[in-house]
Amino acid sequence: MEIKKLKVSQLARAIETITATPTTAKSFNYKSKAIDRVMELMKEHKLTQDEILQAAGLTMIEAPKPVVPQKVKTAQPKRITKQSILIEMLQTGSGASIEELTEATGWQPHTVRGAISNVLRKKLGLNVVNEQSFSGKQVYRIHTEA
Repeated sequence: MEIKKLKVSQLARAIETITATPTTAKSFNYKSKAIDRVMELMKEHKLTQDEILQAAGLTMIEAPKPVVPQKVKTAQPKRITKQSILIEMLQTGSGASIEELTEATGWQPHTVRGAISNVLRKKLGLNVVNEQSFSGKQVYRIHTEA
C-alpha cells in the first residue's frame, strides 16, 4: 500500500506514533500537507514505507510466536446448590421433614414447600410424595418407580 493512498486519519496516527506528540486529522488543512509531513519524517528518521504503515497501525509487527502449552481441562466439581441439597435429602429412603429441609437450606418452611411444588414437581417432573412417618411427622421424599 502506498503512503499516498492512506487516509488523513491514518497519516495523522503515523505522525503521532513517530513523533510521540498528539496529532489528529484536523491538524492538517489538506491531505497533501499530511503526506508532506510523513515524507519529512521518513527522511529525518530514515524510515521505510513498511515502518510508516506499522506506525499507522495498518500492518502488524511480526514477532516470533511463543509456544504456549495447551491447558488441560479439568473436571469442575459439581456446584452445590440449595436445590441440589433438597433433591439429595428427598432421595434418601426415609425422606426428610420440613424442619430438616429448612435447617439444611436456611429457607423458611413456605419457601421449601414452594420449591418442592413448583421446581421439583412441576419444572423437574420429580414424583415428590408427602407421607406421614411413624412418629407422626409429615415427611417428603422422591418416590421412584422400581
